[in-house]
Amino acid sequence: GLLALLDDADPHIRTRIAYLLAWFPEVAATTLPLLLARTAREDDPVVAATALVAAGLIGTAALAADLAPYLDADEPLVRWAAATALVRITSGPEDAIEPRLLDRAVAELTTAADNPAPTRVTDYNEGDFHGHIERTLRSLPTGAPQAALDACLPRIERDRDGHRTRTALNELFPAPLSRPLPDYADLPVPQRELLRALAEHHHPWIVRWMAGTLAERGLPDSQDSLRAYVGLPGTD
Repeated sequence: GLLALLDDADPHIRTRIAYLLAWFPEVAATTLPLLLARTAREDDPVVAATALVAAGLIGTAALAADLAPYLDADEPLVRWAAATALVRITSGPEDAIEPRLLDRAVAELTTAADNPAPTRVTDYNEGDFHGHIERTLRSLPTGAPQAALDACLPRIERDRDGHRTRTALNELFPAPLSRPLPDYADLPVPQRELLRALAEHHHPWIVRWMAGTLAERGLPDSQDSLRAYVGLPGTD
């Protein structure tokens, strides 16, 4: 049947089945052992990472001991997946895991947030690696570490409707900038990265849609003025 495809010779099929199982927590008693077994013998990091995250999405804190060893994996994507799964099984006080283990998971996600996305990623969150880190950290009952959010918000890659970009803008610029406008080079790195991403954004309508919010923060409110501010040539 369908579960047998977790052992298919094609890694793409193994990945898709692992991803599919993440959406059916009601059969976790059957699928969790299969996902963990798949991970243990898997040599493709995307398959292993997909299975680990799936396990985290449908599992509970009882899974922590099975996930913890993958925080020491050589492959960064697998470490990210293990950290993601460990945070995801910590959905409330009754699901708490050992604090030092949770700290390790959060530290791994913070490191991943502060670096470019891997060349190959999972399909979770439509492939938006840093957007998935943000969502995972926000699921922490204790609140997301601000340093990690500051690192990953400017790196969120996919933005179909602009709402995530506006969230990032509001978080990284909670108050209007002083006048006169500070030099771009004097802004903190997360603020610089977000403004540069907006200046280079391949969907100019997102900047137009956010013009009012940009103006409220004392920032340039068009893509060309943003490009000038960050030191890029105009779009014409």
